[in-house]
Amino acid sequence: MFNSKHYVPILKWKRAELGALKMLEKKRKKYVTPLIQLVMPSVSLYREEGKKRIRKSQEEMFSEIVVKFKENRINKIPEEITQSWGVEPMFLDVSLLHQAENSTKLKIDSMNKIVLAGVKLGTRMIPVIHLDDDQLLRETACSLAKKNNSGLCLRLVCPDFLNLAEMNHKIMHFLKSNKLNEGDVDVIVDIKEIGKNDQVYEKYFDLSQEITNLKKYRTFIFASGAFPEDLSECKIDEENPISRLDWINWKNKVNNNGLTRKPTFSDYTIQHPVYRESVQFFPPTTSIKYSLSNEWLIMKGKKQKFDKYLANAALLVDDDRFYGDSFSDGDRYIAEKAKHFEKYIRNPSIKGTGSTETWLRAGINHHLALVANQVANLS
Repeated sequence: MFNSKHYVPILKWKRAELGALKMLEKKRKKYVTPLIQLVMPSVSLYREEGKKRIRKSQEEMFSEIVVKFKENRINKIPEEITQSWGVEPMFLDVSLLHQAENSTKLKIDSMNKIVLAGVKLGTRMIPVIHLDDDQLLRETACSLAKKNNSGLCLRLVCPDFLNLAEMNHKIMHFLKSNKLNEGDVDVIVDIKEIGKNDQVYEKYFDLSQEITNLKKYRTFIFASGAFPEDLSECKIDEENPISRLDWINWKNKVNNNGLTRKPTFSDYTIQHPVYRESVQFFPPTTSIKYSLSNEWLIMKGKKQKFDKYLANAALLVDDDRFYGDSFSDGDRYIAEKAKHFEKYIRNPSIKGTGSTETWLRAGINHHLALVANQVANLS
């Protein structure tokens, strides 16, 4: 389907990610195949009772989240994906969906509904499964893969590699029992968080080269994430560079001529690879996260101080490292907000600082454009 000169961003399917993908230029989309992870929707922390605001219990919120996903959210996802991405192949992962009882049923129902609805819209959605998924979920994914001629994506994670021989045996058994060939399957090795430990990256990168019949799979992808869980170590009003170790390590490893097969690069853009739903209930700092060739530039603001977005945008566009307003839709957004800064300072009642969502969208869109360029220009 594609080779190592390609990019697989892993995106939680929320409004910021949806918008970032939608605004990615066609010339760059040809180097990109997103892996979309469905997540449960957010709900309000409070409910109104007369003139009182009462905080909901955890059970009440969780029940509301599940109902909202089943009755509202799930029906909108296929069209959202089609409008944002088009009809080109993309990976669909349901592993983060859950409910109080029988989460497997929710995952199966969601995969079926969304993939089949996507087929009607002309979008090629490739189901993603894990080795330890429930058998019914794996069978559902295999059935959809064959019925729609889309193929299947097998997502391997660190615990799978604890016993390499056993993992390879499980994979071969899975393929044989479901009458699949390696050529029908995309393999993504996802080690998630790597932090600053290069040895962890090297260990799993090398182990991934030992997958049986590695050259025969339709595609081979190696994913990791180096963006921090939070910005607590970053300082306000100072430059905070953070190395893009996921990209740096990948580049260093793929230049090794002794590889069985060069993998495609995959990352979590400007977000931490481990998803924590509880984070949505806490306001983040108003920080700009801007991707450079080998690092992220973090311009940290304060919580709820949205004018900091404008102030930092003004600083960024005057920096030699800014890619320019024509580089991506995200860069255009940053440049427009920078121009608005002087007006806002004179009259803070003028709206237009942007929101957490729009700034995240801009940062992700810029990152997608940058990495698409980087993989396109690989030697």
